Amino acid sequence: MPFKRYVEIGRVALINYGPEFGKLVVITDVIDQNRALVDFPDQERRVVNFKRLALTDFKVDIKRHAPKKDLKKALADADVVAKFKASSWGQKLAKQAAKAEMTDFDRYKATVAKAKKARAVRKVFNALKKSAK
Repeated sequence: MPFKRYVEIGRVALINYGPEFGKLVVITDVIDQNRALVDFPDQERRVVNFKRLALTDFKVDIKRHAPKKDLKKALADADVVAKFKASSWGQKLAKQAAKAEMTDFDRYKATVAKAKKARAVRKVFNALKKSAK
């Protein structure tokens, strides 16, 4: 499978470091080999280093330095946010966020449920093993 995640105008990226961690942005201009101008409808346009971006497979059709209304329309047409949330990458990030928000009691309940499931599996397995003899 060929490499498809090129740095280009309209490429959707995920910020992987800093205060904006986990937010989607769209590259609106490439400043130099290390930095890009990124934008998203609910965020301010700003310069971000490429080391802080993880490029996604999604691309929207916009022009260089596109105004917010054009960007918002292109994102709505391509339905990028919903597609990203439906992807395995987006689901993984959602699971990580949910796990990070768990309380001590939630972790306890998860451990108890895991042990209960393992007990049920072991019981069925031992019954099958005994009947196979």
